[in-house]
Amino acid sequence: MRFEFRWLSICLLAVIAACSPFGTGANLEIVIEPDDFVVLPCKRVTEQLPCALVVAGGKRVLLGAPAGAAASFGADHLAQLDAVLLFSLRATDIEGLDDVRNRSWRVGRDRPLSAIGPVGIEDFVTALNKAYEQADALRVVEDGIPPGGYDAAILSAVTAVSGQIVFDTGDLWIERRAEGYLVFYKQSVTLALTKCGSASAEEAGFLISCAEDSPDLVWPVSEPVFLQK
Repeated sequence: MRFEFRWLSICLLAVIAACSPFGTGANLEIVIEPDDFVVLPCKRVTEQLPCALVVAGGKRVLLGAPAGAAASFGADHLAQLDAVLLFSLRATDIEGLDDVRNRSWRVGRDRPLSAIGPVGIEDFVTALNKAYEQADALRVVEDGIPPGGYDAAILSAVTAVSGQIVFDTGDLWIERRAEGYLVFYKQSVTLALTKCGSASAEEAGFLISCAEDSPDLVWPVSEPVFLQK
C-alpha cells in the first residue's frame, strides 16, 4: 500500500509539473493570452547581446538579430512576426537577420517583414534581399511557394531616428532611443531595451540592459518575463 501511494504521488506531481506554466517539461508551451505583454528570450543567444521577442496584444516584434535569434523560436512565433528592430549595424547585432528572414518566410509569414534600424539599414536590407533572390526562386521551384506567398520573402527597411515612433499598432508602440528602444503597451506598461555600453532609460517601468546594476534584467534574458498577464 505504501509503495502504491508513493507511486501515485510521483505520477500526480509529474502531471502538475507538465500542466503548470512554470514547469520544466521538455514539451512545455508558455500560454500567452491575447492581452498579455511578455518578453521571450532568444534562447540560442548566450552572449551578452540584446535580443528578445516582445509579444503584446497579439503582435510579435523581435528586438535584436544576433546569430541564433531565429532558431530560438518556433514556427508559430516566426510566422506571425511583425517586425525586427536592430540596435546597430555591427556584425554581432545583425548576423541572424538573414536567418530570421528566411525561416519566418518558410513557415508561413504572409507579408514583407519590416527591418527597422539606424541609418544604413536600407542599403543593408537591399543587399540582403538581392543576395537571396536566386535562393528564393530555387526554393519555390523545388519545394513550391510557401504558405505566405512568394513576395513575403523580402525585408522592408525602415530607418529609425532617435525620438521617432518606429512601430505603432494603436495599443503597442515603440520609440527609438539613442541607447535602444522604449516599448509602450496600452499606455500603462513601459519596457526599455538598451544595447551594451549605453545609459539606462530611467523613465521605463522595466529595463533590460547590460549594466551590472540594472534594477531588472541584464542580457541575455534566460526566461520568459510577463509584464502584464
